[in-house]
Amino acid sequence: MVNVRSMIALYAGKFSKQVLKLINSSGTALPGKLALRIDNNFLDNIEEKCDTVIMVTGTNGKTTTNNLLNHVIGTRTDKILSNLKGANMIQGIATTYVNNTKDHYDYGIFEVDEGTLRSVTRYVKPDYILVSNFFRDQLDRFGEIDNLVEDVYTTIEKLPESTLILNVDDPLVNKFTQLPNKIIKFGLDLDLDEVQNSSLSMKNCPLCEGKLQYSSHVYGHFGNYECDKCGFKRPNPDFVVSNLEEKASSQMITIDYGDEELVFEYPYTGIYNAYNVLGVFTVCKQLGLSDDEIVSAMGDFSFHLGRMEEMEYKGKIIKVILTKNPIGLTQVINMISNDERSKTVVHILNDNPADGEDISWIWDAYTICEREETVLHYYCSGIRAEDIALKKKYDNVPLDKIKINDNFKEIIDTAIEDDVEIVYVLPTYTAVFETRDYIENVVKSN
Repeated sequence: MVNVRSMIALYAGKFSKQVLKLINSSGTALPGKLALRIDNNFLDNIEEKCDTVIMVTGTNGKTTTNNLLNHVIGTRTDKILSNLKGANMIQGIATTYVNNTKDHYDYGIFEVDEGTLRSVTRYVKPDYILVSNFFRDQLDRFGEIDNLVEDVYTTIEKLPESTLILNVDDPLVNKFTQLPNKIIKFGLDLDLDEVQNSSLSMKNCPLCEGKLQYSSHVYGHFGNYECDKCGFKRPNPDFVVSNLEEKASSQMITIDYGDEELVFEYPYTGIYNAYNVLGVFTVCKQLGLSDDEIVSAMGDFSFHLGRMEEMEYKGKIIKVILTKNPIGLTQVINMISNDERSKTVVHILNDNPADGEDISWIWDAYTICEREETVLHYYCSGIRAEDIALKKKYDNVPLDKIKINDNFKEIIDTAIEDDVEIVYVLPTYTAVFETRDYIENVVKSN
């Protein structure tokens, strides 16, 4: 039987999409918001029409993981409904269906904002939930991290049929192994340096508040740990990255699972990318994809939407990387530090509500480039340009290297003319789309 309210909501959303096109707006949220206002059960359409639903949640890596998962599964079927542009609130997910309305999908694959998971899963019950990590992010919106983790935990408690894909290197995610769901675990086993307790972003057990003792440390609070009070510890993962070998612009990744060992090249560097790859690999093996299918697809994956996206301009590379919290920014700076090429770095820092109005998080990030001699300039832009410039000053960057202009277009125009091999552009969330679109237009017009 036709649901008249749902049909009205759908066509109202589609009409608003056409209006937004006339004013050159992408409309990743408004059509869904309008549809949900007309029919608050609008997401039931997704539940009814998707054979298998996969959700990706957590602080960092959702958009990249979602896009990589789509890319790999897309080698088998094109009947996929997904919010590939990163609109991960409930209205963004509703917009996805407004934009791509079909009677049937083999898969619904969605990144879901960790603060929105509860409202989305009221209507759409996932078959798989990949939980990547939890870090301090947008404290003015989420509150302290413990409250956010508890909200996600109690949400998943009501989804006992969902299979959980968990990054157990994160103690906060490992807590979810206490749930009765089917659990698949993934993590990294690498030869890492001695643990430096001062670098740990979390030191207490999420179960009993006892002290976590680390025998190895990846970054943030990731590592091999055990509580000295209750015995809570990182379990042996089912899927493991056992070796990483970084090259100039790619890395060789070794994945072990069961009696299998798989070595392949992934076209992007960084340990955080290895976590994204391993999470996607773990999900795909649950879906029955072969090693060859997965590896082949991962080998030709390319980033979009300002997530490690590269463009060429006058013989140099412009690389756009979203940075939105201290752990993410630290890892990006670490990657830049390992890059021996001559470079310029552009920070674009906003404090709009979607970024988090509290920008104190930049002071929790380690932003010192260890190859300072390879950096020509640090350009600081955005609404809070002066704040990121002050951070660079406290990093002991020579003042003549720091350039400030809150107009991001003007600063990009200047930065990309620097005589360097690569320009790193690091925008926060509300700057990322406008920034990459502006750079793309400049590149195309050159």
